[in-house]
Amino acid sequence: MLMGSIGCRLAAAVLLSLGAGSVAAQPSGLSLRDALQRTLQSNPDLAAYQYVLNAQDGRVVQAGLKPNPTLSGALENVLGSGEVRGFKGAELSLSLGQLIELGGLRDRRVAAARGERELLEADGHVRRLDVVAETARRFVTLASQQELHKLTHQAVELAEKTATAVDRRVKAAKSPVAEQDRALVALERARNDDAHAEHEIRTARYKLAASWGASEPDFDSVAAELYVLPPIADYTTLLSELESTPDLARYLSEARWRDAEIGLAIANRRPGIEVGLGLRRLQASGDTALMFSVGLPLPVYNRNQGAIAEAQARRAGAEAERAAALVKARTGLFGYYQELLDSRREVEAVTARALPSAESALRNTEYAYERGRYGYLEFVDAQRELLAVKRDLIAAASQYHLTLIEIERLTGSALSSARSRP
Repeated sequence: MLMGSIGCRLAAAVLLSLGAGSVAAQPSGLSLRDALQRTLQSNPDLAAYQYVLNAQDGRVVQAGLKPNPTLSGALENVLGSGEVRGFKGAELSLSLGQLIELGGLRDRRVAAARGERELLEADGHVRRLDVVAETARRFVTLASQQELHKLTHQAVELAEKTATAVDRRVKAAKSPVAEQDRALVALERARNDDAHAEHEIRTARYKLAASWGASEPDFDSVAAELYVLPPIADYTTLLSELESTPDLARYLSEARWRDAEIGLAIANRRPGIEVGLGLRRLQASGDTALMFSVGLPLPVYNRNQGAIAEAQARRAGAEAERAAALVKARTGLFGYYQELLDSRREVEAVTARALPSAESALRNTEYAYERGRYGYLEFVDAQRELLAVKRDLIAAASQYHLTLIEIERLTGSALSSARSRP
């Protein structure tokens, strides 16, 4: 089964990163826990990969089978001249031969097939992590789209409120008619943005449902605490976890497989001897006799040296690829960690300073506009500033969770200090 402990461990980490493990009541909607469970149970890619493992099981069985015996027949001394004219001196031979493999060839063949099976299992773990991480990304994307949709709703409400205020001022001859037209244009644009946000939500819902093979979503929304940013382990701790990640562990499986291939290639230099037992019929005398035969290949030209060199090169290549993958993972981890810290800083700065200031500025500007102290442009700019700040907050919070998912995918373990929460 591809639904193993590694995928579940990452799933638990992602759940904690989005606050799904907290005791506090969650909003209504599909939870990340349910989304990941559905994915692990019904993802089409994982289901298809199981047949790859089943096929390799067949190869393991085939590798353990003995060579089939060989039945041979020969008719000699026929259609000649003199005493062997016609079939007078014919000799009919029937023999049964069997190849006896030497040097543990069959065991080495089985070991190579099992080594490849182990590598495929390791690839399956990596694939499972990719599927879980992708589901989490789609979940966060949908949660972000929901927040953006709320923001476009607010933009429509602000535009409607502005249009009403402008209409009052125009009727009171305190503002030009042009401002009323501009307010109506802004309202129409806000409604268009709101409709587009709704379209983006529908698309994100379908993408999330596709993670477990559903043709269409059976949920309306997802429940996520987007603005809750869990703390993470320090960089040194994360760096030490890279050595044991499934991505690097697969190279150890590949190394063992390559070692088995080297042993198999060496054993194939002399595959074995063929022994035979037969019966010969002498037509001239009417007598019969037993036949014994032994066949031994002579490794004069072909000592399987090319296959041995290939297997040794692939073994060395596995070590080199692991070293390169580790360097790449360390570089990626550093970049993700710095981006995570930056996203946290931005969320905290916007929440603590920018957002309260923007809300206060809008209230003061609206108050001043209604009393004729500020003009239309100042009022609209204050609204746009508030919406822009909220949009930045959504983007920063979403980026934090997406980056955390990438780190969890890279390390394959839970990072949040809240992992011990129920």
